[in-house]
Amino acid sequence: MDEGKQGAMVAAQNPIAQLQARFKDLENGFRAWLAKQSLPVEAAAVVTTTSAAQGASIGAFMGTLTNDATSTFPTPPPQANLNPQAMASFKQAQALAGGPLVQAHNFVVMTGVNAGISRVMKRIRVKEDVQSS
Repeated sequence: MDEGKQGAMVAAQNPIAQLQARFKDLENGFRAWLAKQSLPVEAAAVVTTTSAAQGASIGAFMGTLTNDATSTFPTPPPQANLNPQAMASFKQAQALAGGPLVQAHNFVVMTGVNAGISRVMKRIRVKEDVQSS
C-alpha cells in the first residue's frame, strides 16, 4: 500500500504527466460536447474552423521555411509553346511558391475542407473507416 502512495505522489509531482492528464480530460470533454451537437454545428462550425486554424499555423510555419520561391519559378513568356502537362505541373509548383501568408491560405483551405468532409462522412456512416476518412 505504501508503494501505491509513492507512485501516486510521483505522478502528482510530474508536471508533464499533469499537463497530459489535463489535456486528455479537456479533449474528452470537447469530444463529448461535440458528439451532442447537430451535424451543421459539428461539421461546419467547429471541426472545419479548428482544422482551418491548425492549417493556418502549419502553412505559416511551412511558408517561413520555404521563403518566397517565386524567383525559383519564373513565369514563362506568353508566346511560349509549352506542353499542357508541363504547364499544369508548372502551375502546381507556383501554387506552392509564396510567402507564409500564401502557404497559410493554401493549408487553411486544404485542411478545413478535408476535415469538414471527413466529419460529415463519419457522421452519416456512423463509423470511421477508409471510405469516410
